[in-house]
Amino acid sequence: MKRVFNILILSFLTTFIFAQDETRVIDSIQAVLKSQEGLDKVVSLAELSRAYSVVSYEDCISCGEAAVKEAKKLNDEGWVAWSLFKLGIRYKDHYDFDLSHDCFEQAVAILKQQKTGDGELYLDILNHMGETELLMGELDLAFTTYTKALEVSEILEDEMNAANVVNNLAYICFYKDDFDKAMGFFDDARNRYFKLDDQLSAAQCDNNISNIYVERQQFDKALSLLQKAIPVFEQFEDEASLAHAYQNLGTVYATGIVNYDSAMYYLRKSIMCAENVRDEITLVEDEIELANVLKRLGKEKDAISLFQSALHSSETMGYTIGILETYKNLGIYYNETGDFTTSAVYLKRCMDLASEKGNQLYVNTARPYLIADYARLGQLMEMKKELGLLVDNYEGIVNENNALDEELARLSDDAQGLLQQYESQNEQIETLKAQRNQYRLAFFGLLAIALFTVVLFVAYKIVSKKRSKIEKG
Repeated sequence: MKRVFNILILSFLTTFIFAQDETRVIDSIQAVLKSQEGLDKVVSLAELSRAYSVVSYEDCISCGEAAVKEAKKLNDEGWVAWSLFKLGIRYKDHYDFDLSHDCFEQAVAILKQQKTGDGELYLDILNHMGETELLMGELDLAFTTYTKALEVSEILEDEMNAANVVNNLAYICFYKDDFDKAMGFFDDARNRYFKLDDQLSAAQCDNNISNIYVERQQFDKALSLLQKAIPVFEQFEDEASLAHAYQNLGTVYATGIVNYDSAMYYLRKSIMCAENVRDEITLVEDEIELANVLKRLGKEKDAISLFQSALHSSETMGYTIGILETYKNLGIYYNETGDFTTSAVYLKRCMDLASEKGNQLYVNTARPYLIADYARLGQLMEMKKELGLLVDNYEGIVNENNALDEELARLSDDAQGLLQQYESQNEQIETLKAQRNQYRLAFFGLLAIALFTVVLFVAYKIVSKKRSKIEKG
C-alpha cells in the first residue's frame, strides 16, 4: 500500500499540536476586540478564529467569516485575500477540504487581479492549496498548484519553500506510479536541503525515497535508508516523521522480509507516534497496514475491525486515498471469503470514487474482482457491462500503445534523417577540410615562389650595384 509521506509545507496538524489552553487566549482577544475597528479588527477576528479551532468549530468558522466581512469593508482586496486564506486554513484544520479549497481559490483569484500583489501571501496560499488538493486526492490539480508555487518560490528566492515544493511534487509523481520522476524530484529536494544544512528535511527525503524502494521491492535499500533516517528523527524528537518511518519499516517487514512480529511492532510504534501528534492521516494508513498483516495471520475479525475503523476515519476527514484503500481491501477480502454481495458493494464504491477522482489505478485493481462477484451472483448484465468497460479500457491502452509506437517510428525516422543529414554534412566538412588543405598548400607554394622571387630580385639589385661601382672605378 502507498503510505503517507512527509508533506513538509505548513502541516495542517500544527494547530492541534500546539494549541493548548486556548480559552485564556479567547478571553484576551475578546476583551480588546470590542474597541477595535478596521484592520485591527480583521486581524483580531482571524486570530480569534484560530483560537476557537480546538474549542468550537462553529465559533471558529463564524469568526473567520466575520474577518472576511470586515476586510471587505476596508475596500482592500489584499486583506480580503488574506482573511479568506486564514478561513481556508481553518476549514482545512477540520478536514472540510472542499470549503477550504474554495476559500483558497477565491484568494488566488483576488491576488491575480491585483497589479502589485503580495508575493509571499500568494506563495503561502499556493502551499496550503496544493496540500489540500493532495488530501482531496486531486493529484493533477496539486501538481499544477505546486509547479506554480515552485516558480513563485524561485522568483522570491525562497530556497526552503522551493525544496519543500519539490518534495511534494515527488510525492505526487509517486502516487501516480511515475517512480523515476518521483526519485528525481526527491533527489533534487534532498540536495536542496543539504545546501540549506537542513539535516531533518534531508532525512525526511530519505524516508520518502524508501517508499519507492518498497514499491520496487528493493527492501534492502529501503531498510538501509530507514536505518539512516530514524536516528535523525529521534535526535530532533520529530514524532511525526518517526510515525512515517516506523510505518515504512512495518511495511518492509510485512511484505519484504516477511517478519510479521516485527511488522506489527513497528506499525504499533507508528500508531503511538501518530496519536501523540494527532496525525489522523497516518493513523488511517497504519490501521490499513496493520489490518493487512492481521489478515495474513488469519485474524480476519481484527483485520475487518481495523479496516472499518480506517474507513470511518477517512470518510469523516474526506481523505480520498484512505477511502479508496479501505473500499478496495474490504471488497477483496469479502470476495476471497465468498461474500460476493458485500464485496460487490465495496468494489463498486471504490470504482465510482476512483473514476470521479480520475484515479485509474484503483479502477483497474477493483474491476476484475467486481466482474468475478457479478459472475458468482448471476448478475450477467452487470458483468457484461464491466467486461465491456474492461475491453474498452484494454482497447484504449492498445490504441495508446499503437499511437506511441507510431510516434516512436516517426521519431526514429526523424532520427535516421538527422543521422543521414549529419553524415552528409560530415562528408561536406571533410571535403571542405581537404579543399582547405589544398588551398593552404597552394598558398604556401605561391608564398614560397614569391619569397624566392623577392630574394632573386634583391640579389639582382645588389649585384647590379656592385657591377655599376666597378665600371665607374
